[in-house]
Amino acid sequence: MSQSLLELFTRQFRLCKLQPTEMVAIISEHGRKQEYVDAAVGAARQIGAGSLVLTASSLSSPSLPPYESDGREVGALLAAAGECDLVIDVTVGGLIHSDVRTRITGNGKRMLFVAEPAPVLERLMGNDTLRGQVDAAGEVLRSGSVMHVTSRAGTDLRYDISGTDLPITRQWGYVDVPGRWDHWPSGFIACFPRDRSAQGTIVLQPGDVIIPWQRALQSRVELTIERGYITRIDGSGLEAFQLRDYFARWDDPEVYALSHAGWGLHPLASWAALEVYDPRSLYGQELRSVSGNFMWSTGANRFANRETPAHLDVPMHSCTVRIDDLKVVSDGELMRL
Repeated sequence: MSQSLLELFTRQFRLCKLQPTEMVAIISEHGRKQEYVDAAVGAARQIGAGSLVLTASSLSSPSLPPYESDGREVGALLAAAGECDLVIDVTVGGLIHSDVRTRITGNGKRMLFVAEPAPVLERLMGNDTLRGQVDAAGEVLRSGSVMHVTSRAGTDLRYDISGTDLPITRQWGYVDVPGRWDHWPSGFIACFPRDRSAQGTIVLQPGDVIIPWQRALQSRVELTIERGYITRIDGSGLEAFQLRDYFARWDDPEVYALSHAGWGLHPLASWAALEVYDPRSLYGQELRSVSGNFMWSTGANRFANRETPAHLDVPMHSCTVRIDDLKVVSDGELMRL
């Protein structure tokens, strides 16, 4: 790594157009990721902006049941962060699917989630070119009616993405306009299709990734999707067994629901990240952003009023993605829009 965390955060804050007259709030968890807190405070100071560190006892959802939300600290966080212009989320699990994020950005504040190790932050820093590509993909989604995903392995899945009110997430890794949320680093486009509209078959194959398990699959898994829910998990390998066990243990039918779907656009993101870095040090954003992936998720969907801590993201390689008649990804290769 050629730059320190302080230098990286300073570069990022300049991308976010932080001004000396503004205030930065850093939301963290007690005893966790202190080096990120220090770098964010130092970067704000470099620019001349003020900073406020908000430390909660614990905000991260565990990856396994049982889990009960404890929202006692949320009101205080919102009150304090609401007085700031740029909110940096360095919690372990992130406030991505929480009411905190929705209410902060809904009040016109910029909010950025930071979780990856410093080398990943540096290598995948956002830029104007990536932003333009993400925006172009977003416009394709905005004008589309059907997302159709296929693969030679057997995937054949359709989503209804019609309507001008379709929620679309455009991520290029920085926040420079009011009310925007992003994740540093990022490079992908996703939407929340019409709830319960997904229909078909998803076939996972070796090399596809399950996040937050932070592992690449070694065996084939076939998922049957009916009216937006996983209704069958077939396969004789380890991952099919683990997926069946994982979903069943929540004892909640909503964990089987499909949530957002989209594809990666970052030219520097690599499928090899899980081999190069300690997988448990990664949040998985590089895999979500690999150029030409198809990524879908399960569980939480705030636009469908579906709250559940059980949330898997699954980037897949070698898929073809069509928006109506337009092919945006061909056998895992990103197409020029």
